[in-house]
Amino acid sequence: MTNKQIYRMIEKAKNIALFAHTRPDPDAYGSLFAMRDACRNLGKNAEVFEIKTKAGFLDKIFPLEQVREDFKAADYDLAIVLDIRDLSRVDDCFLAELKKMKNILNIDHHEGDKTITSTVLIDPTAAATCQLIAQFMLENNLNITPDIATYLWAGLIGDTNRFLNNNLSKDVLIIASILFEKGADTQKVYDSMYRTNSFLDIKIRDKFIKNTKYFEGGKVGVTIFSFKDMEKLGIDKNMLDKFVNSVIEMDGVKASFLCVEISPKNFKVSIRTRGLNGEKFAKKFGGGGHICAAGFGVTGTKRTVSTMTNTWAKEILQNG
Repeated sequence: MTNKQIYRMIEKAKNIALFAHTRPDPDAYGSLFAMRDACRNLGKNAEVFEIKTKAGFLDKIFPLEQVREDFKAADYDLAIVLDIRDLSRVDDCFLAELKKMKNILNIDHHEGDKTITSTVLIDPTAAATCQLIAQFMLENNLNITPDIATYLWAGLIGDTNRFLNNNLSKDVLIIASILFEKGADTQKVYDSMYRTNSFLDIKIRDKFIKNTKYFEGGKVGVTIFSFKDMEKLGIDKNMLDKFVNSVIEMDGVKASFLCVEISPKNFKVSIRTRGLNGEKFAKKFGGGGHICAAGFGVTGTKRTVSTMTNTWAKEILQNG
């Protein structure tokens, strides 16, 4: 679909439900809340549906207390699914109702064959879904408020890792400058995501460093957090997202794996790379993402996951 067609689709709707992948990152939340506010400014009833999580660094940027969990398909005539191409990554509690929807719009920037619906705007050349939302709003002359600009800025910053990743383009930088002019609170985003650490954050970072093992002469770092590890610190899995880039930023490291137990014997593996193709590696395990930031899921105990990591390190260096 074109941005004009998307606008007409939204214009016809009255009640709009918005979804992204489970455990949303800044790009997912930025897309959700920017699109929600854009729809509301057009006079639509629009709501974000996600699982409520404990307060973390993202609640300082996004109004996470406003997300809802009571989705019923009969109450909405349009669903917009953002930053995801596969329904299996939507929270399970929403799936049955979401599948009842006749009108689903999918906007995303990931590579892949799967799509949620035939009504899509997919652009893998975009650095972030927030880039696509910004382009949609600009092309349709929609009002980008300071709040919307802040949400979109956080998404751009998150998926480009502060413009450090190699997914940059002239369009990304032009949009960033426009969001800055529209009043994006860049200071709040940077402070929340990178510059503000609590005593608990320092404890997490210390445990993170101690939990990391290095392979292949220090070129690959692997960090594993089980439920037991997180219970000892008094944290949940979402609080580790802030530190996902910690190992890849170390001198000499070309790839890092963060393995977090998200349900009993089910680990989410987040890959970060420098000069290697993390997306290509993740696809071998049914995952996906981007060259510099990707992920997949793996089943097993902390011990069994640990036994896999030496092989991962060799493979990503050889084939990445």
